[in-house]
Amino acid sequence: MRRTAVGLLAVSTLLAPTLTARADQAARPVPRPVRVQTVSFSSATDSITYPGTVQARVQASLGFRVGGKVIQRLADIGDHVTAGQVLARLDPIDAGLTLETSTQVVRAADAEAVNARANFKRYQQLGHGSPAYLPSEFDKRQAALDGAEARLAQAQRQLALAKDQLDYTALQADADGVITGLNLEAGQVVAAGQTVLTLAHTAETEIVVDVPENRLAAVRAADSVAIRLWSQPDTVLSGRVREIGALADATSRTFAVKVSILGSASDAIGLGMTASVQFARSNGQSVIRLPAAAVVSVNGVPSVWVLDPGAQRAVAHPVRIAAWSGDGEVSISAGVDSGTQVVTGGAVLLDSATPVTAWAGAIR
Repeated sequence: MRRTAVGLLAVSTLLAPTLTARADQAARPVPRPVRVQTVSFSSATDSITYPGTVQARVQASLGFRVGGKVIQRLADIGDHVTAGQVLARLDPIDAGLTLETSTQVVRAADAEAVNARANFKRYQQLGHGSPAYLPSEFDKRQAALDGAEARLAQAQRQLALAKDQLDYTALQADADGVITGLNLEAGQVVAAGQTVLTLAHTAETEIVVDVPENRLAAVRAADSVAIRLWSQPDTVLSGRVREIGALADATSRTFAVKVSILGSASDAIGLGMTASVQFARSNGQSVIRLPAAAVVSVNGVPSVWVLDPGAQRAVAHPVRIAAWSGDGEVSISAGVDSGTQVVTGGAVLLDSATPVTAWAGAIR
């Protein structure tokens, strides 16, 4: 019995340090993972952002230059077409008959001109010394020749016009673009100049935004214009203010601002897409930009939590707020140094006693 007690005492003595270490480890809190951002100063800008839509700079309303009955429609809404491509055709029978008539008129006028020219030449060869020469007859034949040549020229112009009228029975695209409007069906009778198709030229696209009157000065003074498409939020395109509307919209009381896309725009840009346009101007101040969620109130003072990796803890740093942005960011002018890691996710749940570690997982 005494040997058993001694053995148990020896075992408990050996296990005591291990059990104590495990108890301490269990009592120690697990570091909380937080999202961090390494900060740096950059030039501050005053910026405003507005939503807009992608539109073609030129939207042409197309129609036939002659009237007639539609016999063929070769395009639909949404089709991409090239310059010179035939989009629709009219019945060419009437135009063809007019062309044949004009051709016959030219032949008759040409025969008349040839005869008048020969008669004038023969009379001219008589000379002024011939007894058969009469000045009045000479003037008559000269006038007949001039009239015949004028009628020939007129007939030739009518023939050229008839050829054009026949060509006009085919409606062609005047530039590369997309069909955005269609009011045409086979069998329909259209008048000359009636709009039957709307073609949006794709050579140049732009963003149209509606800006209130109290922000027009900021738009005019912008040093840079950045465009982000909703379908491509990570791609930033450069823009330029091309036109500011001279008249406010009667309903919204806003002015239409048209922004041209500079450089080679992505092929993924489609007409009607949604975009955000940021008009920015540098104010000469250096700031650190952080998500607005990184700034918390510590003892009533705006602060951020700065990660101390060696101690696995975060330290509150009072900061000076330069500006709050409408896009969920805040600009800080003082309080933290470049190169430090600032907690941007989970800051509101921290205190000086909570152990933390930088989150290394994926950000969704």
